[in-house]
Amino acid sequence: MNVDFHAHALVPDILSERGPVDWRPAIIPDASGGYLVQSAYHTNGPIFYPMVDVDEIVAAREAAGIDLTVLCITPDTFLYNLPAAEGVSAVQNDGLARMVSENPAHLAGLGTLPMQDEALAVKELERVVVQLGLPGVQIASNVNGVELGDERFRPFWEAAESLGAVVFIHPSFSHSLGGDRMKTFDLRRLMGNLMETAQAAAHIIFSGVLESYPRSRIVLAHGGGVLPYLVGRLDRGHQVRTSPRRHITRPPSVYLRMFYYDTITHHAPALQYLIDLVGVDQIVMGSDYPFDMGYERPIEGVDALDGLDQTARAKILGGNALRLLGRAS
Repeated sequence: MNVDFHAHALVPDILSERGPVDWRPAIIPDASGGYLVQSAYHTNGPIFYPMVDVDEIVAAREAAGIDLTVLCITPDTFLYNLPAAEGVSAVQNDGLARMVSENPAHLAGLGTLPMQDEALAVKELERVVVQLGLPGVQIASNVNGVELGDERFRPFWEAAESLGAVVFIHPSFSHSLGGDRMKTFDLRRLMGNLMETAQAAAHIIFSGVLESYPRSRIVLAHGGGVLPYLVGRLDRGHQVRTSPRRHITRPPSVYLRMFYYDTITHHAPALQYLIDLVGVDQIVMGSDYPFDMGYERPIEGVDALDGLDQTARAKILGGNALRLLGRAS
């Protein structure tokens, strides 16, 4: 089974026609023949694939050879800037669970959380996993500028480990690393997202989250960003500096192998290096559907690897993802 672990959808319940508030996104036709997703905070697009209607999403994914698509919300709808009590996360989770229930053979889902309120985030995580039956959540790489390894999020990481929940970390569209200097040439998407993921993961490592919760099941978007290619420098810093050793007992390279990574690297040698670094069991296929910075046909990105045996190929194309989702036979 071919599983796409990194794909996005817009939950119909939050669209602009459902209410007047300015955070609600609207779908606007674009002169290119696609459409834009536009709110008061962000404009995304143009987009040329469906992301609201379940049947249309499934048909598009099947055309790309995907059997099971793991849907999560779009990064611009984390909405951590809103008061958590407004319940935007719960509305999206209910809608996402309903989308999955309409075609459970072809869709799975990762919920969202009001991470701006740590206590509510834990309660919603429990509801997502226990009541809605989703295998985990997607969270942003920072929460209004606060790192994910910050002490305030320890109850969240403890709950995620206890529940066996998958936590998929996606680069934040707000408070992103280097955002002010990456406004030209679309560098925020080309480079900034990758640095943002590395920052989040490195902080998780050095703050001791994985030391405290070693059974965490954390997936990093876009092949982990630039994190895998910094491993030597991280280990060197841990060896010669005092601060990087305050909360961890082993070199950072050990913790790198505790994360999972999607395949979105756009460069076969880079993906092969990642596999060699962390092991084939830690890699899941991703597309970033329906956005143009992803893969239209993610299977081709895996098939571009030379010398990948059938067992390893099967793990990356779907076996590892099914294990994370609790669907492995």
